[in-house]
Amino acid sequence: MPLPRIAPTLLVLTLTAGCGGQDATAARTPAEAVAQQAKDGAGVKVTKVVRLTYGQAPRAAGDLLVSVDIGEYDESRTTGILRLGTAASDLTTTFRRTNIPEDLKHLIPDDLSGMTTRAISVGGSGTYEQRADRRDVPAGKSWLHHGSPDCGMAARMAGVLGARTVLSPEVLNKLAAPAPSSGGVIDGVATVVHAGSAAQTEFSIPAPGDDPAMAAVLREQYGSARVSWQLWVGPDGLPRRVRLVAPNPLAEEGVPRNRVTEIDFTDWGDDVSVEPPPKDQVHESGSCLAPEPY
Repeated sequence: MPLPRIAPTLLVLTLTAGCGGQDATAARTPAEAVAQQAKDGAGVKVTKVVRLTYGQAPRAAGDLLVSVDIGEYDESRTTGILRLGTAASDLTTTFRRTNIPEDLKHLIPDDLSGMTTRAISVGGSGTYEQRADRRDVPAGKSWLHHGSPDCGMAARMAGVLGARTVLSPEVLNKLAAPAPSSGGVIDGVATVVHAGSAAQTEFSIPAPGDDPAMAAVLREQYGSARVSWQLWVGPDGLPRRVRLVAPNPLAEEGVPRNRVTEIDFTDWGDDVSVEPPPKDQVHESGSCLAPEPY
């Protein structure tokens, strides 16, 4: 007896469902998934925590206080939004000291609220920075602005990885190259995790106008530094979390310090807007601003 005509139709429908939908989306690489978000002009929320490993805190030996540098801060937390495609961001960073012994808290200040930094970048217009304890802001102004393309060049050429750099196709392709394993649930979705390590200078992104002499110095300075990473990716191919362990680029020579960075990306596809501060509140700076929060 011939089969009913409906059977082949059902078979075709089953195969189509199995090869499309979420499975097809999951086949995208993280770089491709982020590129689509950038094409759509979408935004993403960012939470970035940086922990620095310093030496031991100062200790009292009788009447003598033996000072061991614990640094200006040992933890920073950045929250805000990135708007993809337009290279715009609005990020605020707070700073903390977390390793002050109880018997020394009366000597070492733990209130770092004056260092709180808000940074707004809009396209190719440079960065606007607002920080309470800056003394180079004229009266009546609350923001500093710089627009030089040289600002941030050293960190970029050295391969320092910030929230925006991590989402670049060059870096994402490197981070996602190792074979994935199960990463558990992050941001409400099942993830896979890619883990690996490489020389920090491998994450340098060349650009027209780079200073070749500076590039050579940075390659020599950071050539032996290695970055280890874990990259968690959702079923849609979008990064949900990245963890980076690297030597602290700001550490003094000969002082072993590490920089551990954890960045969470949530609310992919948000419609976000980033606007520059009012012009009457902005002072044009003749020098590059501090590298935080990038």
